[in-house]
Amino acid sequence: MSNLSPTIAADQTVKLSVVIRCRNEAASLKRTFAALRAQQFDLRWEVIVVDNESEDATPEIAREFGAQIVPISRREFSYGRAINLGISRARGELVMLLSAHALPIGSYFLAAAVAPFNDPQMAAARCLGIGWDHRQFELWHEPKDIQYASAEEQRKIESGTNWVREYPTAGCCVIRRKVWEEVKYDETLESNEDKLWACNVLARGYKIRCCAEAVWLNIRRYARKEEWLRMSRQHLALYRITGQPPLTIASFMWLTFRAVASAPLVAFRHVRDTVGWYTHLVRIPWQARRLPQTGSFPEFDQKC
Repeated sequence: MSNLSPTIAADQTVKLSVVIRCRNEAASLKRTFAALRAQQFDLRWEVIVVDNESEDATPEIAREFGAQIVPISRREFSYGRAINLGISRARGELVMLLSAHALPIGSYFLAAAVAPFNDPQMAAARCLGIGWDHRQFELWHEPKDIQYASAEEQRKIESGTNWVREYPTAGCCVIRRKVWEEVKYDETLESNEDKLWACNVLARGYKIRCCAEAVWLNIRRYARKEEWLRMSRQHLALYRITGQPPLTIASFMWLTFRAVASAPLVAFRHVRDTVGWYTHLVRIPWQARRLPQTGSFPEFDQKC
């Protein structure tokens, strides 16, 4: 059962600290706290909310839950600085980094997320996020450990971009506090401070687990401009880390030409598929006059 308490005594051992960064996310935070209340977790844990000058009910909701509130001003804010500040106030030997809009799924989420740390070489466990990139399931249908035998192997893997998808995201992951004491999060990057942290930790010989058993749902929906700005920050930070431009001039020219050339075809297919589906729906009352078909449905016999 959940044993979270706002009155944990100073001499009581806290196994896990949940650090939540947020600004004006009262609605999401309330749902996330409800999911945390439902956890079946035998170890003692605490919640720390790093609040970035919220103007809504975020602080009140955090206090109602019994969380410790750590303020950070908007002028001082960076993702890395907020993480470091939250962890510095944490008492657990393990720290879960959780966004306010990251909703834990299932009552054994916390138990599954900390299970990999029985291995003393485990520095972090990345939980499986759904709702924004379904390709993650292709990688995480089973747990996967990341550890490099040499610096050359790590450089080879990190020469592309696929490693970004596998390394822990600060949206929802668990890290070992002792490792954080060795390697702090970069406080100057606009984004991807979590990916850089993982690079530095793996370079020291530690191990990271892609933990398929701990699943969370991203309940925030970004407007088009918000998503554009978010992705722009990520690519900018990734370029600062790797020096690899996300798009060359030649690729830009080719992709632009292809987008312009394919626009009429894309528009035609959209109209065809939409009108075709609406036509099928409007014919349903007439199709219902026939007797129900028996035997295998037609789509079972169609070849891919």
